[in-house]
Amino acid sequence: MNAVVVITALLLGTALQARLPAIGWLGGLRLEFLPALVAYGALTLRRGGALALALAAGFLQDSLSAGPFGLTALVYVTVTASLTGLHEAFERELMPVQIGAGAALTAVGGFASAIACGFPAEALWKIAALAGLSLIITPVMFFVLEIAHWRGRTE
Repeated sequence: MNAVVVITALLLGTALQARLPAIGWLGGLRLEFLPALVAYGALTLRRGGALALALAAGFLQDSLSAGPFGLTALVYVTVTASLTGLHEAFERELMPVQIGAGAALTAVGGFASAIACGFPAEALWKIAALAGLSLIITPVMFFVLEIAHWRGRTE
């Protein structure tokens, strides 16, 4: 059941990310749900499953952007590998851990894209704004996925 929940969340997160309108007052930023999902996988799943989720989410994230294909997948897999290596040291139920993992994935992915595509002047501001949005999205994603996972075990 865990795989079904994660795959469904991956597809729903991608669809929401692609279809929700950009936030005009933040310079046209779009909400990113996939870094929060990868953070959930890195702190919850076994290493193989977390890396597979990071790879799939990275390729889906790259398919939604104009950046080089495969760059975000590489970043997500690298950060996930380091998070799963420290899996035992983290208490995944703590909100600062969840927020830190989501913000790290968002910021590192943004920096990698900015470096690959040229570093425009507003890139730092947009990366910081995306990481700030991740502070809100990541705990919500953890909460929703935990409820879906718990509900799937009881049925």
